[in-house]
Amino acid sequence: MSANGAAGDQAGTKLGKYELRGELGRGTDGVVHRGHDPFVDRDVAIKLFHPPPPAWEEQRPKDHQGAFFAEARAAGKLQHPYVVMLYDAGVADGRNFLVMEYVEGETLKKYCEHSAARLPPQRIAKIMLKCCLALEYTHGRGVLHRDIKPGNIMLKRDGAPKLMDFSIAALRHRLESTQKVIVGSPRYMSPEQVRGKKLEPSSDLYSLGMVMYHLLAGETPFQPRTTAELFDQIKNRPAPDIREARPDVPEKLANVVARLLRKDPKERHQSGKELAHDLAPLCGAKAEGRRRALDLNHDSLKKLEFFKAFKSRELGELLDASMTVMFQPGDVVINEGETDNALYILVMGVAEVRKDGHLIAVLEKGDCFGEIGFLYAVKRTATVIAQTHVLLLKVNAALLEQMSEECQLRYYKIFSENLIVRLSHTTEKAARLLEHAGATLDFVLT
Repeated sequence: MSANGAAGDQAGTKLGKYELRGELGRGTDGVVHRGHDPFVDRDVAIKLFHPPPPAWEEQRPKDHQGAFFAEARAAGKLQHPYVVMLYDAGVADGRNFLVMEYVEGETLKKYCEHSAARLPPQRIAKIMLKCCLALEYTHGRGVLHRDIKPGNIMLKRDGAPKLMDFSIAALRHRLESTQKVIVGSPRYMSPEQVRGKKLEPSSDLYSLGMVMYHLLAGETPFQPRTTAELFDQIKNRPAPDIREARPDVPEKLANVVARLLRKDPKERHQSGKELAHDLAPLCGAKAEGRRRALDLNHDSLKKLEFFKAFKSRELGELLDASMTVMFQPGDVVINEGETDNALYILVMGVAEVRKDGHLIAVLEKGDCFGEIGFLYAVKRTATVIAQTHVLLLKVNAALLEQMSEECQLRYYKIFSENLIVRLSHTTEKAARLLEHAGATLDFVLT
């Protein structure tokens, strides 16, 4: 769903209340248009499905339309920073359509082209980490994507991925032990998907592993002449070591890819969270795979945006007023309703912010949180949970007062600037969440 698509034949026409403003892309099952919703004054992406062939129309199950809308409703409930939001679904002139969040960027398909420059392994690991967190979220709500491929992962201008196109997604409790129709994109299908067997989260993760391989190597592991040959290779031929195609891939990352592409679903990662645990240490690794030291020396801190303006002496003072804390995946960092006066700066890992049980934000390295509690020692307005192993710098307000006046002034200046930037960046997102989940703006500051 690129923002640079050419105008389509339907530009200037309407689909119900939506205005069609140009074609963004085409696929085997439909056309995606850029659209506009005049009721809420926002751009959207509208996928208009091709009408089914007459022969298939006669044979399809009577409950097909009901299943389509049930799946659309399931996808519509997904609200995650790395998942494209589904706003609406309907039928126009006998054709199904979906109305989705419009995202500026390019799909990962661009970065998989053989002629394209290969992305650094650690950047690919970071993109895949966010994708597997998105899958952990969707699988936790009983939704299997079933069509993970480069063209269904948007890379935003800021580098964050967005998982999209849940048009063939299915609710796990509705999937039978065998599937009457094999759906998906052949090159990225898991062995059990090719066999028409019942699918579990590990099938989506296999497909994500194929995407990872493609990004790293510029080609998929199997190069057949026919679809039948491809399916045979997926079912029976072990995927080659990614380092045969790209020797600079760190061994630990190669091992992650190899595990994802195992034929037996039980031998793969069983959840997005389990995969995230393996990927998180690799996101900041050097090309040769050595992990950076976790010591919070001046050089490591100055790589974080928050500390770039500090002098070495001032960083020393700040470290004296702080403590480092490590959290395991699933640990609660701060709880909604608790009171303390500490500010937290994320040095390593990924954490999620939840309010009233709803996921409302994902925090990454360099992000800070807890500003309101730090300033006023009031009750926390959201819960922060470690998604991966997390290393935090905890700044205590009382100890901060013992620093030199010069250091305190610099700290509060940078603190205020970061706070303003965070507010400006999250206002639009918060408004969207208010509309859908009844959240309040105070979550931004926890």
